[in-house]
Amino acid sequence: MLPILARLIGPAEYGLVALAMPFILLANVLSDGGMGYALGRQREVTRDQESTVFWLSAGIGLALTLACAAAAWPLGALMSQPRLPMLILALSPILLINSLTTVANGRIIREGRFGIFAAGDLISTGASAATALAAALAGWGAWALVAQQLVLWLCKLAWVGSRAGALPRLHYRFAEAKSLLAFGGQTIAAILADFVSRNLDSLIIGGVLGATALGYYAMAYQLVRAPDMLISGPFYLYIFTAVAKTSHNATRASLQDLAVTSLRLGAVFLAPLFVGLALVADLAVKLVLGEQWHDAIGPLRFLAAAGFFFCLCSIMATTFMGLGKTAQRLKLSILLGVVVIGAVALTVRFGLEAVSGAVAAAMALVCGIYLHTLAKDLAMPHARLLAAFGPRRSAVRRWPASSSRPARRWRRRRWSWNSC
Repeated sequence: MLPILARLIGPAEYGLVALAMPFILLANVLSDGGMGYALGRQREVTRDQESTVFWLSAGIGLALTLACAAAAWPLGALMSQPRLPMLILALSPILLINSLTTVANGRIIREGRFGIFAAGDLISTGASAATALAAALAGWGAWALVAQQLVLWLCKLAWVGSRAGALPRLHYRFAEAKSLLAFGGQTIAAILADFVSRNLDSLIIGGVLGATALGYYAMAYQLVRAPDMLISGPFYLYIFTAVAKTSHNATRASLQDLAVTSLRLGAVFLAPLFVGLALVADLAVKLVLGEQWHDAIGPLRFLAAAGFFFCLCSIMATTFMGLGKTAQRLKLSILLGVVVIGAVALTVRFGLEAVSGAVAAAMALVCGIYLHTLAKDLAMPHARLLAAFGPRRSAVRRWPASSSRPARRWRRRRWSWNSC
């Protein structure tokens, strides 16, 4: 739907919604109190504990919805965008909807039933895409994207809630959620830092270069996020669950092997996608989005590199979460946010390509720091962790002497999925 909506809506309308979404996404990070992953990491959770978490997260989501609605007009005045408050007001129910999925998400993660998430994504994406298309054809402009988001989250709530079977009781005791909040608090702080690095740049670009320039940047960033959402997003859940279970009763060597395997699989799948996206950026933008999006080509090339490094950082951050080292992840997330936003602030006046190149360089630097920290925490040589990004050679195979082939020995490298 992205190329279709890009043609129907245009850069200016798309940029206006891109200016509203960071405020909603920021509050959305807080809406579940970080307790979804905390529930997913527990060995056992009682129904009373789930009920407490449900009502607590629902209260947090409702409070954030009201706060976001109240702040809509001041934010619109601050950004000098008179249409912004109504968009924020219409998007604010997403915060309550997301908070109601906390317990269901935690149960699905703990039980490893990720097929439910896959089916939910398929259903919600199809329904929201049809809604957005109908609204865009009717001339709704930016409101077509608002309708898309609302339908997306409502479908997710309905599907995940019905399939998880996590019906709440009329029970609430704060002490039962206290330990989960301790884990969730640092998780939220880390997610907030990640959010800042991924969304505050939009506010800076929109404030300095305008909504239309932000539309080009936001579209390029959206294209870069596609591989992350399609492949690495579900991959994070598997990594988190595997590391959490392994950390309970396995040796450090097993955790080291798991960390190397996660990075190798991530590199194998993601590197070709991002490299290919950078190489065909000009052709892709013209054919898929149209000539009106020509100025998104330059940012897309640089942001493709930034996207690859960001996915690697996310894989390692998920490993830290599975290990229970949320404080370590928080420190690295803050570092990532500071470096990326600093790079954007220093280069924004030089244009979109300069900003995108600075973001790519900043992400490469931070990715190296992530690798160093992970190797140190797992007490493994840096070279072994870096080897995850290179080919792995298996045993040498030789032709037997009785073969009909020439008698001289042949050596060759064999590639297989097992080597990954």
